[in-house]
Amino acid sequence: MREDLRRRKRPAAPFSPYLDVTPKALFALLALGAIWGASFLFIKVIVDETSPLELVQGRLLFGAIAVGAVMAARRTGLPRQRSLWAKIALWSVAGVAVPFVLIAWAEEHIESGTASVLNSSMPLFTALFAAGFLVEERITPVRAAGLFVGFVGVVVLTGGDMYDLGDSSVLGELAVIAAAVCYGGSAVYARTLLRHGEPLALSGGQLLMGVSLMVPVLLVVRGTPDYSLSVEAWLSLLALGVFGTGIGVVVYLWLVDNVGSVRSSLVTYVIPIVGLLLGWAVLDESIGLNTVLGCALIIGGVAAVMRGEAPSKQRLAVAVEAAAGD
Repeated sequence: MREDLRRRKRPAAPFSPYLDVTPKALFALLALGAIWGASFLFIKVIVDETSPLELVQGRLLFGAIAVGAVMAARRTGLPRQRSLWAKIALWSVAGVAVPFVLIAWAEEHIESGTASVLNSSMPLFTALFAAGFLVEERITPVRAAGLFVGFVGVVVLTGGDMYDLGDSSVLGELAVIAAAVCYGGSAVYARTLLRHGEPLALSGGQLLMGVSLMVPVLLVVRGTPDYSLSVEAWLSLLALGVFGTGIGVVVYLWLVDNVGSVRSSLVTYVIPIVGLLLGWAVLDESIGLNTVLGCALIIGGVAAVMRGEAPSKQRLAVAVEAAAGD
């Protein structure tokens, strides 16, 4: 009898795993989407005054300091296994250094809103890499349809001019797509690192390694770094590094721990919308019909691809997705 009463009192399961979140988690999710969406605006402001390499070095440095401060407060140390650092170095190159440079360079040629939407295609490439390299992943009919719809959205957004390589705006769009490919491959590679360390420590190690690797590249290519920036650009760089690259990782990890990876993935849908609106409101960028339709198709495709994905399969991809927030 008591067992029957317990069954009757048990609350019904939510209609969707995305809907059952606390107000605190919802606020964190929306704030994170705003931070990562605004990152594309910050990049656009900064590349008007300095090169992509200086931008990337600055954002990695400020991001590493922010994550390091959180690690110190939580008394979390960096990974100690020497063999693991070679893997972290590879993860850092493919997951932050290269895509950060590609997106910064791209925004010298295309609008920040366009970059934010194209970057949101990252989960599509993650699904492709996962199906190719992880035995537990497979392309279901729903995911196949999502991939098709998402890539149609990319074509619609670019206006079908992707083969006109003489156009700098086309090269910029391709650079963002290449960055999304890097993020997708890195997300899959990152899953192999989860068993070797704590996510926050690995994320801190990734940013620290990124700073170390970018120093010689910056010195060889640019010589003495030029950070003669306006106040506006400096504030953008600080915000991009501390919040977009550093605190964003911490917030996303908190979300995954408290509401799971499936619900946390909702941030993927917020970023391009924020990026488009900020580009329009602050930089007077245009939002054409192809942009709106392409954005809707990409978001719809990503939603189908991510449908039913188990939280355990996304656990460490959080750090890479944090980087993808750009």
